[in-house]
Amino acid sequence: MKNLIIALSLFFALGANAQAKKAIVTPVKTPAPAVVAAPKLSNEAAAKKNIQDLTAFVTLKTETQASLTELFKTKQRMMTEAGDSAERKQIVSEIISRKLEATLEADTFAKVKANTTLYQSLIK
Repeated sequence: MKNLIIALSLFFALGANAQAKKAIVTPVKTPAPAVVAAPKLSNEAAAKKNIQDLTAFVTLKTETQASLTELFKTKQRMMTEAGDSAERKQIVSEIISRKLEATLEADTFAKVKANTTLYQSLIK
């Protein structure tokens, strides 16, 4: 009788131990949320977007649009080359600001500069 009680308790102890190990080995996995990065625009597409934003705000001549398109393509290329360097991006922004001021007429530039959100999107 004593051996039967020992055998049964040993049997249940091993069974409980096996169940505990099984729960530890196979935890419930929750899927990680998918992180979707915003698609980056190409330099030309970003330049066209800048021109569209600008022409929606002010009227531009076709020659001015063409020169500004080239300016914005150059800006996008230079910003891409700058990488993570904040100092270099600041210098590029200043250059673009000066060239934008030189290309646009004075009253048009003043109007664009007064719209800070548009102006910042054009130079950064």
